[in-house]
Amino acid sequence: MVESYETVFYVAPNGDDGWSGKLAAPNAERTDGPFATIARAREAIRAMSAEERVAHPITVWIRGGSYYLEEPLVFGPEDSGTFASPITYAAYPGETPILSGGRPIRAAWRPYQGPIMVCTVPGAQGGGWKFRRLAVNGKAKRRARLPQEGYFRLVEPVSPVAFRYKEGDIRRFHNLQDVEVVVFHSWNESRLLIAEVDEAKRVVTFTGGPEPSHPFGWEGVEGRRNRYYVENVREGLTQPGDWYLDYHTGELYYWPEEDLAQAEVVAPALKQLVRFEGEAQKGRYVQYLHFRGLTFSDTDWELPPTGYPGCGDVGDIVEPSALDLEGARRCSLEGCCIRNTGGYALEIAGPGNRIVGNVIYDTGSGGIVLRNYTGEHNVIAYNHIHHCGVVYPSAVGINIDDGGGIIAHNLIHDITHSGIYARHWATDHQPLERVNQEEGLVIEYNEIYNLMAPINDGAGIFVRDSDMLIRNNLIHDVYSYGEGTPGWGIYLGCRSRNSRVENNVVYRTRESVHIWYGNENCTWINNIFVNAKKTQINYTNDRDTRHVNVRFLRNIVCWDEPGAWLFEVGGERSLPAESDYNLFYPAGGGPMVIGSLAGVGDYAAWRARGYDAHSLVADPLFVDAAHDNYALKPESPALKLGFKPIDLSTVGLRGSAWERKGP
Repeated sequence: MVESYETVFYVAPNGDDGWSGKLAAPNAERTDGPFATIARAREAIRAMSAEERVAHPITVWIRGGSYYLEEPLVFGPEDSGTFASPITYAAYPGETPILSGGRPIRAAWRPYQGPIMVCTVPGAQGGGWKFRRLAVNGKAKRRARLPQEGYFRLVEPVSPVAFRYKEGDIRRFHNLQDVEVVVFHSWNESRLLIAEVDEAKRVVTFTGGPEPSHPFGWEGVEGRRNRYYVENVREGLTQPGDWYLDYHTGELYYWPEEDLAQAEVVAPALKQLVRFEGEAQKGRYVQYLHFRGLTFSDTDWELPPTGYPGCGDVGDIVEPSALDLEGARRCSLEGCCIRNTGGYALEIAGPGNRIVGNVIYDTGSGGIVLRNYTGEHNVIAYNHIHHCGVVYPSAVGINIDDGGGIIAHNLIHDITHSGIYARHWATDHQPLERVNQEEGLVIEYNEIYNLMAPINDGAGIFVRDSDMLIRNNLIHDVYSYGEGTPGWGIYLGCRSRNSRVENNVVYRTRESVHIWYGNENCTWINNIFVNAKKTQINYTNDRDTRHVNVRFLRNIVCWDEPGAWLFEVGGERSLPAESDYNLFYPAGGGPMVIGSLAGVGDYAAWRARGYDAHSLVADPLFVDAAHDNYALKPESPALKLGFKPIDLSTVGLRGSAWERKGP
């Protein structure tokens, strides 16, 4: 039993909700012991008197094992703790409790074809249980798809709900009406259901089409026919780990990577695991409620009969988040794991919360959504967020609609869209909800890499907001798909104002920087940008706006792609107010091109316009660029320009207690 000066309850897989919950294990007579469910512990706390609730902190210790929830755990303002007596749901020391929205599939497997096995899932016949995710021994598996890697391309649009395909790409698949087609449109995607296939004309017709602004035949500035793939197709069972559910017969097909006789196969039955029912706008908060060391797993997603046409904006929420903490105030999630979800892992709305030291991966959408319109800042720090966007690739690692807070020391990688996305522009029509916008958001010491493989028009850090401080982040390997709208290291757009970008290191991107329409009072200073393949720094105004007081000072810009541009400047309205004391180095020996600005095609003409009068063109003398060490040697000419060395020794999780936590 855990000894402490607190009120304690216990929950265990071998417990009983008829017991007291005051023992960590059943007694010898099995007349008392822990509760069996977390919901029962919640009810026990609710039953305490007001005096008992505030006498001591309350902890619910949850023993190791799997807890298969029959419904989401719901907490309201009545479940709140206080500053002196918080309520904590925590993993029992040394044990791993798993709160699962799934059901274990314990059915007899039989051979199907070759290595593929099949079983009949109880309750799934006739569409009774249409699960769309599957995990074996806690590891998410991939729904069968075609092609296995890469994409098909449509030949031409036929109507708003139909396109012509290349012969062999689509056919009258088994259970055709259950097959899904995922179509990409630059920065977002549609997930559509097939209504009919005309094999003679090679035309596939869907139950609904993409949103009108992104019709078939449009893939952003790339100007090519849309990419797509086919999913939930039995004919796609072609490699280990693939699975397919026949909605009619309830038969689950799986190409195993493990011994099924010993494996735990789990499919989700819930779309949500935890829900707060606070109301921040009415001041009715769920507060001082904490989660420690818990694993949340196995939620599902749904597809309407007309399919999913596409998101309105990057990172928009499609499915319920596994944990939806609406109206949370001074709550926390620490040292937890959220995995194998249908939507985002965590959505939190409210002030003063802490999301620290968690591991998030294999999510259907992104990692964390944060919304807050009051003055008390939230903290998202030391989280490891990776392999997100399995279902909806337009999702992002951390999605912030919050005017103030700290996003620091997170490790974010292998995300299908942007690493961190901060915006307020979508809520400009709600000025009363934006009271903390001017207090500023700090994004610092995050390590972000391997982004945007299937999609484009995003960045390591993508900001459509104001009053930002973006500093000491390490961003690399951001290559958007194809030759369309690039993937950037850092992207300030949509009238970003009063922001500062400093001491960041960005390398191996399509483009290093995008400064998009109407930026005002934004300073880029003391950053290192290395090896963008297309353009190093992009100043753009494609709206009726201009940049005002944008300054680019004491930065190092180095690239080895001979055909890459130094600057792209989208006309006179896109010019910065000041660019100077920078160090430029075209390591590949190509010209220093200034693109898209009439009358200014090279560096000499750029300087003739009054820019970079004190800047140098020289080797920055990195310590070991071949191994991505971009520290400067003592004799670096950048130091003579006033450049200050950037210390990345603690970026992301490096050197922290969370460095080795999680998969």
